[in-house]
Amino acid sequence: MATTPEKKKRTIYTTPKGESLFARLVNVDYGTEQYPDEKGSFNVTLALDADAAAKLDSLIAHEVDTARAEAEEKFDGLKPQTKKKFGEVKFNEVGPEEYDREGNTTGRRLFRFKTGAFYENRQGVRVQRKVPLFDSMQQPVKLSDEPGNGSVIRVAFCCAPYFVEGQGMGGLSLYLDAVQIIKLNTYGERSASDYGFGAEEGGFTSEDTDETASPNVAETADDVPQF
Repeated sequence: MATTPEKKKRTIYTTPKGESLFARLVNVDYGTEQYPDEKGSFNVTLALDADAAAKLDSLIAHEVDTARAEAEEKFDGLKPQTKKKFGEVKFNEVGPEEYDREGNTTGRRLFRFKTGAFYENRQGVRVQRKVPLFDSMQQPVKLSDEPGNGSVIRVAFCCAPYFVEGQGMGGLSLYLDAVQIIKLNTYGERSASDYGFGAEEGGFTSEDTDETASPNVAETADDVPQF
């Protein structure tokens, strides 16, 4: 009797701490009108500084090497006219650089993690997946809204290579498994950098006063332009 080949279990990795961007971990993301995601997904982009990105590179280096080798092998198996059209295999590097609005590199790299929002169970029933979320003390947590940009998180993920024959392109997908939220920003909350402010050494810090950093609305309302 024929036996079904055992499915290879993927290794689960954990990223260094980084900044959460454009998180969709609570509500299903169906994309935009221009870039629809018809099947729905959960996803998050993790911004890492150079040192943290280097640690993640080292952690998954063999996964990247395997994906690159598989892409080259599948490219070699394409029809001669197709290979001639593309010239050589294209490989999407994991974690592209981040650019600011002026087109300058920020020194950070962006890693995108994604998983399908739905799956089919053994009974053939379509079930919505839940992304496990944990707080800084490793306790499960439920959120009513998405973590805002600037939240500090770690991501648990696994890897899978891919190859797109029609584009002669390969790469490595980072599949979202779970997220630990170390510092939570309210959704929609903006950071100082969002307003164009930079850090200044030796200046005033929040530790110099016991007063709240938020402006008093009653004192400033007349100075705020009304639209």
